[in-house]
Amino acid sequence: MTNLPPGSDGIPLLGETLSFAKNPFRFIEQRLARHGRMFRTNVLGRKTVVIAGADAAGRFIDNSVVMREGSMPPHVQEIFGGRSLPLLDGEVHKTRKGIVLKAFTREAMASYLPAIQRNVESAFERWSRGGEIRWLDEMQRLSIEVICATIIGIAPGEETDRLRRDYAILTRGFATLPVNIPGTPYNKALKARDRILDTLRARVRERRANPTDDGLSRILTAGDISDENAALELHHIIIAGYIVFAELGATVQQLTSNPEVRAKLADEIAQVAPNGPLTLETLMRMPYLTNVVNEVKRVTPIIPAVFGKTREGFEFDGKQVPAGWMVIWALTPSHVTYGVYDDATKFDPDRFSDARAEQKRHEHAFVPQGAGPAMGHRCPGLDYATYFMEIFAVVLLRGFTWTLSRQNFELDWSKTPPEPKDGLRATITAG
Repeated sequence: MTNLPPGSDGIPLLGETLSFAKNPFRFIEQRLARHGRMFRTNVLGRKTVVIAGADAAGRFIDNSVVMREGSMPPHVQEIFGGRSLPLLDGEVHKTRKGIVLKAFTREAMASYLPAIQRNVESAFERWSRGGEIRWLDEMQRLSIEVICATIIGIAPGEETDRLRRDYAILTRGFATLPVNIPGTPYNKALKARDRILDTLRARVRERRANPTDDGLSRILTAGDISDENAALELHHIIIAGYIVFAELGATVQQLTSNPEVRAKLADEIAQVAPNGPLTLETLMRMPYLTNVVNEVKRVTPIIPAVFGKTREGFEFDGKQVPAGWMVIWALTPSHVTYGVYDDATKFDPDRFSDARAEQKRHEHAFVPQGAGPAMGHRCPGLDYATYFMEIFAVVLLRGFTWTLSRQNFELDWSKTPPEPKDGLRATITAG
């Protein structure tokens, strides 16, 4: 085929795998800059096309063109431990998605909010007594504690600490060469996955016998799902919930760098929710809070891309993508360089205001957790992540001040999500 997208097949056998594995974010960004919103490559032994932008998102979620079964690089699928929602298609996906979404209904979310607020407030009180802390490490701990409390029903303690350590090891396995020999990051990630799944299987058995009102219990009572599949979906949910720590860190950095945003948000919080419990209704009465959270989601790199596989050949930008190729939809470039936003690199929450509504310029303009309908491949925890980030921001601004120490804020791209190299060292003060 001569009308292929621009790009390179790389060197024999390896293609461009080494560059991709070393830093997939930069790999994608550099080649998009060179070729436009579409290029071809050869990574992990597979012919691949990378696409970015709102139009690309629309093509990517077209189930008649792109499938999920067999789409992930084998080493990424191994880290997920099996066939969970990101790798399912058709009726199997629809049935499973309907079951998992029972953990994220409006009624479920309302029931989770008190536990989220309680855990966030407890964390801030601890941080304010700790002198200088590595805040990103603490945010990782908070993310695991919140999702464990609400979705699995595990209180903070030794078990959540073990899970946090293992998920930190596991996520490092995404952006590395899939070399499974003792001592490599990938080998360590697989061992962490096994420990995690053992824990989750035990929790599934426990909730099957004694259901409560946590997310796992809601999943188990929603439909016909095996214990093993429930554990795999739980693993997927926790990965997605855990990586929100990077957006908590980005929230702090953006509020620090943009004092006018910080002041405007603090004023809205003081007017609407100066104290007391936070409910869905209270959060919905703070539109600027939602705008800030959405803007953090838009600009913060979390994962480099989402994987698919061409079910049949298709055309994009006048170029042909053959059937059977891996398709990588690049997330952050779709919101920034190849998005529809004005002055897209600027942090500007007002772009989401009713007056401007830049996200409405295209149906796939704002897709930080996947495009398409809820029953498609969009992340089931979309609202969960939003409410978690909103509660974090409210607790921060109505009860605490903070100072970021002098440090290196450059991102370490070897980690997923990328992290500031010095861990976001900070001092938090109550009052």
